[in-house]
Amino acid sequence: MKQSIGKLIKIAHNALNADLDRLARPHGLTGVQMTIIDFLRTCSAVTQKDIEKEFHIQGSTVTVMIDRLEAKDLVKRYRSEKDKRIKEIKLTDSGTEISEIIKGYIDNHDKLIMSSYSAEEKQVIFKFLESFEQ
Repeated sequence: MKQSIGKLIKIAHNALNADLDRLARPHGLTGVQMTIIDFLRTCSAVTQKDIEKEFHIQGSTVTVMIDRLEAKDLVKRYRSEKDKRIKEIKLTDSGTEISEIIKGYIDNHDKLIMSSYSAEEKQVIFKFLESFEQ
C-alpha cells in the first residue's frame, strides 16, 4: 500500500524532533530550545514575534520557552534601542558557548541525514521542503 506524502512528512518530522531532543537532553534542553538558540546565534536582534514567525509557534509558547532559557542564563531580554516598547532576545555568554556546540550538532545531523543522496537529489529535496516556507 502506498503511503501518503503527508504521513511520511509527519513521520520524518517526529523522527527529527526525537533526534534533536536526544542531542539536547545532556545540556538540559529540548530540541526546540536548541533550534531557537541556533536561530538566535545567526541573528543580531530578535524579538519574540520573530521567533513566533520563524518556528510557526504561538506567542504563549515562545514566552514560556524564553522564560526557561532565561532561567538557565542562556538568553536575556533587552529593551530595543529602536522602540522601547519592544524587548529583544539575545544570547548570553553561556548561550553563545552552547550555541557553538549546537551548531556542530545540527551540522553533523544534517550531513548524516543527507549523506546517502546525490547532489541532484539534495537539490530536489531542498526545493520540495522549501516550498512549505511561507
